[in-house]
Amino acid sequence: MRLTQALTISKSSYWKAAILGVFILISVLAFWFGLGLVLRTNSPLMPVGSTGMEPNLNFGDLILIQGVTNASEINALPLNGDIIVFRKPSEPSTIVIRRAVDKTFNYGVWYFQTQADLNESPDPWGSGQNPEDTWGDGFFHQKFLIGKVVGKIPYLGYLPLYVTELVRNPAAMFLLVALVFLVILIGYSSLLKKAKSLSTL
Repeated sequence: MRLTQALTISKSSYWKAAILGVFILISVLAFWFGLGLVLRTNSPLMPVGSTGMEPNLNFGDLILIQGVTNASEINALPLNGDIIVFRKPSEPSTIVIRRAVDKTFNYGVWYFQTQADLNESPDPWGSGQNPEDTWGDGFFHQKFLIGKVVGKIPYLGYLPLYVTELVRNPAAMFLLVALVFLVILIGYSSLLKKAKSLSTL
């Protein structure tokens, strides 16, 4: 009888843990989409994975990004320009964080020039995949803009950077999954031992 009760309690504990996990996941997703709606972007949070913007943005910071509905609102000045997030013209899958140091209006659209705070000269982005993607000496089309940085949380970006590195490294991901599975197995085994010990009382 006690064994049955103990097993029922252990199963109940796992169900509670599972429900709590689902609740946390839903809460995180709701926060993400809610924040995206407020900031008008699909990417409201992003980790800093380079040192080019130090000391203003450090490696491992988590930045808060606000979407830009009107590209003319971007403040583009050397040293004091907005820090913007955009897709690299020649490789749109790569996301870059830089300071806007100049902009120009051509053919009905804005083009931006950027520079890393640690560099002494603007970024030479070269040519994009289409003729209109870039203009002049290192200016890129406004369509690559994701938004501008409006805040940061120090060190919190290390977690997504670590997870991203795990995804890129299958061996590390396998070890992590194996470790989680081992922890769950050990925890379940200890619950069974406790249940059996209770049954002998």
